Amino acid sequence: MMPKVNKSGTESLFILLYIISGCICLLNVRARARNNPVEDANFAGFYTALESKEDSESITIGEEIFGCLERKYRADTGFGALKSKLAAAEFLAGRMVSQLRKATSKQIFAVAGELFEAKEKKDNPLAIAPAKSFYETSVKIFSKPVKIGVFGSEEKKFLTKFYDLKLRVLTSSIARAGQALAIAEPDFKGTHNYVLVLPLLHTSEQRPVNIDVLPKWMRQPQQLDVFSDSCLLHYGLSFHAQVFARESAKLQQKEFSQEEFYRTAAIKCAKQFPRVAVDCLQGAIDSIAVEKIDKRIDLQFEIVRTWLDSGNFTLAAGEAKKISEAFGQHQQAGKAIWLYYYALSRANNIESLLVGIDSALEDPRCSAYRAKLMYIKWWALRRQRSQIARVAALEHKLLKEFGNDPMVAPILLSRASDLLAAQDYSGAIELLDQLQEKFPTTNAARQAKKMAQRLKAAKGSK
Repeated sequence: MMPKVNKSGTESLFILLYIISGCICLLNVRARARNNPVEDANFAGFYTALESKEDSESITIGEEIFGCLERKYRADTGFGALKSKLAAAEFLAGRMVSQLRKATSKQIFAVAGELFEAKEKKDNPLAIAPAKSFYETSVKIFSKPVKIGVFGSEEKKFLTKFYDLKLRVLTSSIARAGQALAIAEPDFKGTHNYVLVLPLLHTSEQRPVNIDVLPKWMRQPQQLDVFSDSCLLHYGLSFHAQVFARESAKLQQKEFSQEEFYRTAAIKCAKQFPRVAVDCLQGAIDSIAVEKIDKRIDLQFEIVRTWLDSGNFTLAAGEAKKISEAFGQHQQAGKAIWLYYYALSRANNIESLLVGIDSALEDPRCSAYRAKLMYIKWWALRRQRSQIARVAALEHKLLKEFGNDPMVAPILLSRASDLLAAQDYSGAIELLDQLQEKFPTTNAARQAKKMAQRLKAAKGSK
């Protein structure tokens, strides 16, 4: 005889079994989700939209797929880091767009005020931070790499494409805001600088700027050339400036010379940005074959000259020393040694100068620069003020060996000053007249003329 089973107990048993089986199914689904790509994700539709260049449609599909991946990898640190970086990019873009729009509104209000004879001043500066400041304050945040090793290949591909798409949407919004300001204030020329902030934050010296994240209309050769100048003159990033210039030449089907680009770029920014110019010259050197020593050395001398012209004399001395040490047997080694001591003199580094200049004077490689080295030594000894005998001996030697060289004009002026200090006025006047007659175009001669006139006037009044 079968035992009686309570009906309500049977139903409870079925409900319990249903719940258990449901839990098992859910666990299996989650396990598959951890090990397999998102099965129902519309990857194909996303890529089709990308190829058709419909960013709005691509974003809609991409956001859905991204949401699926977010649910699947919500506990994954790599995915979390990727989300954080996207959020930082959106925040940064929002700040730039906000400032550009505020500046636009302010400018429009100022123009309207002029039309209605309001007392608003037109020359108020635009209240917006330089694009470079947005870049520099965010470099550390974006420099941290994102590791997405646990994702499937299809998921990795999607995340890369989706990230670039999001950046392109953000740069496009920045470009529109910049264009609006440029219309309201024609003197504003910084749109390209602001558009570059996000793309440059995702680069490194080994990873070039990704041109695909720029607005589509800004990928034309003329626009790319502007971006190149922006990298060079606003950000000081010579490598990325070269990347844009190369892409511009490619689109125009023109030959591109990396060496020539860097040479031209160095000239373009030498006066205002000497450090960037030096980076460009180094880029040109790196693009030349190692066996072409003469060309490489010529460019290294250009680096020395750039530091000298910009007043960075210590850096100039260091570069000159590098040349003399690396190419000690080259025919221009003597020039490098002379420039080293010349740069030290301009840096007023007398102690370092006097340490080795005697060796340089005896070095056969420096024979062509012996007179200049002797003059530098004379200058340094005279600055010490305690080397009277050595100075006198060196002056005698210089005047004897190089008496017809304008280089000795300051020595004659110095001697005349010494005679004047010793109250030998006649001797001083004679030497000053000799200086003016022998080297009339020198600065020393012009100074000698003023001194002689004052001395003769004072002598005549007695």
